[in-house]
Amino acid sequence: MRLKLNSNFPKYLIFVLVLSSLLIMSACALADIPKRGSIAILTRGVSEQHAASVASILTRELIRSGYKVVDPDTLAAIRRNKAARLALDGNVDAIMKLGKQYGFSTMITADLEAGKPVRNEFDLYTGTSSIAIMVMSSGGQMIYADTVMGKQVGYTRDEAAQKSIEAAAKLAVKRMME
Repeated sequence: MRLKLNSNFPKYLIFVLVLSSLLIMSACALADIPKRGSIAILTRGVSEQHAASVASILTRELIRSGYKVVDPDTLAAIRRNKAARLALDGNVDAIMKLGKQYGFSTMITADLEAGKPVRNEFDLYTGTSSIAIMVMSSGGQMIYADTVMGKQVGYTRDEAAQKSIEAAAKLAVKRMME
């Protein structure tokens, strides 16, 4: 008995093999955030209130998911350190130095940009914010990086801005832990 193959079989097989390899490579490239050790979170934005809001949301969601976040006193000391500004810029040496000095195993940096909310056709305000997030081990290994956007509507400019920032932060932490 002879097996007759469809003429599209080789093309289909190649497509499946290429797609499978891409999925496997992308799964390997996205390492999980380690649950052992503690996580330090540094945020930066135009407004200190907005940066604090992002840090609070990231902290809350990480703790809720079983991660250990550095205590507030240690985090305040890290923020006062000159190397923290360099760490927010992605300086690996600064992150490694801070990790050795303060004993955390992972650092999350989040750089927030909130646009000025605009009045929409419903006489409400639409706010748009973005967060560039980076997760690095204290040993200098890049674990995760992404940029997310949040868009929300509010009755005032301040409400729309705050809601868009919160939406971006929630999306960032959700995608980071997927």
